[in-house]
Amino acid sequence: MSTHTASFYNRHQETQVLQQTLSSRRAELFILYGRRGVGKTALLERVLHQAGTPYIFYRATRRTLPLQLEALTEAVREAYPDAFLAQPFASLQVFLEFLAHQASQRPRGTVALVIDELPYLADVEPGLLTMLQHWWDAHKRQPNLKLFLAGSYLSFMERQVLDHHAPLYNRRTGAMRLEPLDYAEAALFFPGYSPREKMEVYAILGGMPSYLEQFDPQQDIAANVQATILRRNTYLSEEPDWLLLEELRREVTYGSILRAVASGARRPSAIAQAIGKESAQDVAPQLVTLQDLGLLVREVPITEHHQPRSRTSLYFVADPYLDFWHRFVDPARSLVARGLGARLWEQRMAPALAEYVSRPTFERACRQFLWRALAAGDLPAGLALAAVGTWWGAGDRELDVVATDERHRVILAGSCKWTNAKVDVREYAALQVELAQSGLAMADQGPWLALFSRSGFTSRLKQLAQAQQPQRLLLVDLAQMYQA
Repeated sequence: MSTHTASFYNRHQETQVLQQTLSSRRAELFILYGRRGVGKTALLERVLHQAGTPYIFYRATRRTLPLQLEALTEAVREAYPDAFLAQPFASLQVFLEFLAHQASQRPRGTVALVIDELPYLADVEPGLLTMLQHWWDAHKRQPNLKLFLAGSYLSFMERQVLDHHAPLYNRRTGAMRLEPLDYAEAALFFPGYSPREKMEVYAILGGMPSYLEQFDPQQDIAANVQATILRRNTYLSEEPDWLLLEELRREVTYGSILRAVASGARRPSAIAQAIGKESAQDVAPQLVTLQDLGLLVREVPITEHHQPRSRTSLYFVADPYLDFWHRFVDPARSLVARGLGARLWEQRMAPALAEYVSRPTFERACRQFLWRALAAGDLPAGLALAAVGTWWGAGDRELDVVATDERHRVILAGSCKWTNAKVDVREYAALQVELAQSGLAMADQGPWLALFSRSGFTSRLKQLAQAQQPQRLLLVDLAQMYQA
């Protein structure tokens, strides 16, 4: 890990939600979940620390229940040193009753509990969620009780905790899925980088704070990659393997699927073929599991978002860093093991970086830009986005950016160019043709067109955009994207 001091970036809305939860006049049972490393622990600890109130913070582990009860007892002693606890709690039920007693004894103070990595505790106490349900029903009228349940195993949190059949479904007072930072938020880690470098590092590391803080902002990208990714026994070099080992033990199919998808296999049949399986059915369960873990994402054309099923879906590695690692590092482990990371960067990675950034990272960032611009009030009046995505259809037709209105009609279509050359009128004409041939339903006033460019635009295209009446063409360069 780099030696610079990691800072807490962004998360303003999420912080406000948790602050309001902590200061409310009612008992709270709040669910916070998201991938490991996305910043749940840091966010909760920051909010609780700023509140200045004692709190119990227990991070569950893969240990037996007696060992976890010992650790939980130590966490309570740290939060409440005046509480007499001669021995570890005999059970979780005893601990919960202790918590309720503390709330009744401290009516003017907040009694806050965080159980981090809830699924690990539930593994050794199968009745935990039902126990919490009954306990909450008995004590939810104590307004100073604040319970935060956090977890990284997405499918467990969504199915066992948040699902309408789950014991806590009607008990929770709030829930939030913490997502990775977007391209502009991730750039806050690297204030000295140029817009191009910020996008390149986002393509490599993505938006996971625990990954971003590994890079030293005082070093260039090449030096950071070689020091933290292409060197043995570093956090980033070990993370992909450790992540699969923790969640999926030693089942080799999952890592093979991630490598196949990172290398360009997008459809189930192509993924199966790439890893030596006979048909898409042979990888269907694994694809579901990887989606549950937040490691794969299944994308469909934006026009099919509202449909229950789609046969035109494509798979992508959800996290840019895992995609980068499985595409470039996993096939070259021997070089890394022999200390030849610099050669790997110079001969394989650096020459392919522009193409890698171009798709899907730059395209995703352009779609994120539209939401940021909408929130900031920077989009033209009348450009009311209801959904933003991408589109592809028969004949290899595709549109990089598509936004639709509430009636699922196209209100904006865009093209993203990560090239050295400035975008000219011909790219504008090509986008018009592609949209016309798509056969998509358009908004009544016709869609806006948007061109996103790494290297800017020719004066001829700028003049064309300015001369339009009414104006229906947006030109967005990297500098604008990082100002939104």
